[in-house]
This record gives sequence, structure tokens and C-alpha cells, in this order.
Amino acid sequence: MYYLGNKNLPNVNWKGEYTTEQVKALKKANQNILYFAENFFHIINLDRGKETISLYPAQKRSLRKMRDNRFFILLASRQIGKSTLMTIYILWQACFNNDQRILLVANKEATAIEIFQRVRMAYEELPNWLKPPVKEYAKTSMTLENGSRIGITTTTGTAARGQSVNCLIIDECAFIEPHLVDEFWKSVFPIISSSKKSKVFICSTANGTENLFFRLYKGAEEESNGWAHDKIMWNEVPGRDEVWAAQTRQAIGSADAWQQEFCCEFVSTGDSSINEELYEKLMTKVCDPKIELEEGNYKIWEEPNPDRLYVAGVDTSEGVGVDASVIQILDITDLRDIVQVATYHNNKIPPLEFTNKLHDILKNWGSPLALIERNNCGAQVVDRLSNDLGYEKIVSYGNERAHRRNIMKGMIAHTNTKYKGVLNMRYFINEAQSVTIQDELTLRELKSFVRYPNGTWKAQGGKHDDRVMSLLYALFMLEKDLTERFFEITQFDDAGKPLLIEPMDFGIEYFEKPTSIYYDNEVVGHNNKALPPVVFGMEDSQMDADMDELTMFGYTPLE
Repeated sequence: MYYLGNKNLPNVNWKGEYTTEQVKALKKANQNILYFAENFFHIINLDRGKETISLYPAQKRSLRKMRDNRFFILLASRQIGKSTLMTIYILWQACFNNDQRILLVANKEATAIEIFQRVRMAYEELPNWLKPPVKEYAKTSMTLENGSRIGITTTTGTAARGQSVNCLIIDECAFIEPHLVDEFWKSVFPIISSSKKSKVFICSTANGTENLFFRLYKGAEEESNGWAHDKIMWNEVPGRDEVWAAQTRQAIGSADAWQQEFCCEFVSTGDSSINEELYEKLMTKVCDPKIELEEGNYKIWEEPNPDRLYVAGVDTSEGVGVDASVIQILDITDLRDIVQVATYHNNKIPPLEFTNKLHDILKNWGSPLALIERNNCGAQVVDRLSNDLGYEKIVSYGNERAHRRNIMKGMIAHTNTKYKGVLNMRYFINEAQSVTIQDELTLRELKSFVRYPNGTWKAQGGKHDDRVMSLLYALFMLEKDLTERFFEITQFDDAGKPLLIEPMDFGIEYFEKPTSIYYDNEVVGHNNKALPPVVFGMEDSQMDADMDELTMFGYTPLE
């Protein structure tokens, strides 16, 4: 009587007796999706465990629209239970209608399986007298005795081609790669349109304007495509008030992210990371460097000061004349006035030579904490800097959870870390407006650093973002998780970002082995006169004594 012996899975041999109350409940659940949901549909509450769902008014409104319309699109704030609404409809449709073909679509197989697990759990929690028996019950599909079948797929160009579908449900449509979802839509929509009763439901959080979800939702708003639509805002969820909103805005750390993910606003794709007004304001602070070395590759606006606090961000390239290896040095002594004090940029220096140059420059600035991308050729730079040259202040991020015996140093850059880094960088530059950029080329790269339809940020076609990425890595040191690891945060700002910090005592002086920033290079600037070496922490009398000793051994000072 039970599928694989599971008493929550009656098979085609199951027989039971129905009471008068059960018959009435069965009939009412068939006719009323809200009654079905609130009396029989189970969810996992993170605080209370498994329980029947209690729908709030906005969820009831959307479920009615799903029931009453053939094409329905839902724009929703984060964490309002939009996927749960879809699973309620899936189960209701399959249980009370014969021979239904229901297809659930997500951008990743793991996501589709996770949602389908909710459907399976809710089905198993239904009383046996309410649900049709099971014929097939698998990880990615289930078939009921009434002929209805629920399956899942991902968004590929050939998904569902050749299938007949009564109900198509697409979850988080706006986050599916445009080139995938457009091909998928061409593949699957003809299946739906060929039937007069087939339904399509799409739900998502907003994610830019260059995607299928935006086009369908705008068409629904304008009543130009025949779609019904609904929007559920963050404040329609019980328990969410202005205090909750303030805490969430602080946690997410970005006004843009808050507006998009909780206020249902479509942030335009193609927009620059800084607007025109801010760009013009920042441009007024651009100036020529005081010192230029390495044929202009190494630019210095302020000389190193042992009383100041510096961090470095590093982006590495192959040195073949395309992308560049870049070092950004920021003065973060006062987080209300972060200053770009030096940059190094070279697109022809090979990684091995760049490692030596990076080591020298970091020593120039008192051996600051350095966040270095280790993807691709960056790995050899990080490893040689640490293992061969003994640099101790390489920051590790993005690989702490990896299953490795020894955590690799440096930053593992992937979609999530980069997105987090962009939000952090845009906060300090756009919202706090606490960053002074003195290098015009860095600022111009920042202007052409734009948001793409899939939500990622990178340079416009034909341009570079190496200076921006190294700036992003330097500012990433002010991401709360990293800042707490290396500094003492004495005060936070209103957004929960570090405002006042103090360096921790690691047993190593911050300027432990200072060297001259000039070496034997010809200095451009200062009237083109060669300058004497600058050595921190040494009294004039000691310098004079050392010079006398060198003269005794036959050394002659440079003119």
C-alpha cells in the first residue's frame, strides 16, 4: 500500500475510508487554494520547525492571481516566500487535476532540486486521504496516480523542447543569464502557446533592465502583453518595520542593493559605477603626482609617512601588453578621508619580475597589509612573495571554507567575492564619498566600469578595469569581516561600516624595514633633481655617523 514502505507515500494499492468531514475538506481544498494552503501545506520554519503555512495578505493576493490568470509574473522583494507560493500552486494543481504536466525551471539544477524538495516534503505531509497515490517518486520528478507529473529542468536552449506542458513555472527569472533564458524562452513558449489552457508563472527579484523578466514585467504593467502581474514589497511582510529596514540596509551595505532587492526597483544596466555629478566632483581632486618613477609607471602623490596607515590592493596580469599588473596604495588613517597616495601600472612586466617590484614598493610603504588576487598568474606572485621573499602581510580571503589542508594566501576572486567587493567599493566612493582619487586614469577607468545585464560589474567593451579592481581590493580591507581581523574598530558609521580604526599589535612594527622610495632611478619632478634617500626612524646624528663611516671605506655620496 506504500511506496518503498513510506507510510506518507500511498501507492496505487492504497485504500482508505473517508469520514464525512474528510470528504467536505477534500472538496473544499479542491475548490479553494487558500484553504488548501493554510490547512494542509507544510513549510519548514527556521525558528519553529515544520508547520502549516500562515499566508499574509500579499501572498493571498498573489495566489488568487495565479489561480485566475493564464500568464502571471511576480516582482518580489527578497525573502517574501515567492518560491513557496510557486510550490503551493504546483502541489495544488497536481493533486486536484488529472493528467497535468507541470515543469519547474531554475537557473541551476541545485536550485531546482532544492525547490522540488519542498514540493516533496509538502506532499508527504498531506494526509493520505487528501492526495492522489504515487506511481513514481524520484529526486527530480514525481508522477501521481491521477496522471499528473511534476518535473524540473534548467534553462538551456533545448529545455522542454518537444514536451507538452500544462503549467510552466520559472523561478528567479531575472538572474538567469540572458543568452540562456532567451534561447530557453524560444524553445519552451511555443509549447505553452499551442494550448488554450496552459499556464506560465514567473517570479523574481529585480536584477537590471536588460533581461526577459524586465521586458515581461514592464509589458504587464503597461497592459501591452496580456500578462497579469503583482508586486510584493518588503513592508508587506508581517514584522518588517522601519527598524528592520534600517538594520537590513546596514547589513547589505549598499543603497543600490537595498533599492533593487527589497524595494523592487530595476537598476538600469549599462550605468557607470559613478554618476556624472560625482565624476565631475572627483575630477576636481585629480592632480599630477609629485614623483614619477619607472618611466611613469610608478606614480607617487604623497611620500610615505610612518605615522600614517596604508593598505595595498594588487591585480596581476600576464604582462603581454594587454591587461596590466596594478598596485594601488591607499592612506586609510582616517576613513572619512581615504586618499590614493600611489599607483603602479605596467602591462608588459612578467609576473616574476612584477613580484620583485611589488615587494620593493610594499617595503617603500612600510610593509602594509596587501590584498592580492591569486587567480591565474596571480597565484605565482602571491606564493613567491610569501615563500621566497618572506612578505608576512598578505591577506587571505575567499578560500577559508575550501577543503584544503593549508589555506592558500591571497584573494580568490569569483562572482560572489567580486560582487561583495563592488558593493563595498561603491559604498565608500558613492555613498560615504570618503575616497580621494588623485590619478586621472584610475578615475576614468572607474567611469567606464559598468553594470552588465547579468548583474556583474566590469569594464565596457574595449576598455580595461585593472586599476579599478586593484582599488576594489585595497578598499576591500574595509569590509567588516576583514577589518575586524586586522584592525581594532573603535567606531562604526550609520551604515555599520568601520569609521574609526586602530592597527592591532602583531608584534611587527608597521614600518619595520623602511627603505627609500627612490632607489637609483631618475626622479621626475622636484625640478628633476636627484633626491637623497629617505630613511624613517633614524636620527640625523646617526645618519651623519654612518655617512662618515662609509666615507672612510672609500664610498662617495651621489650628487
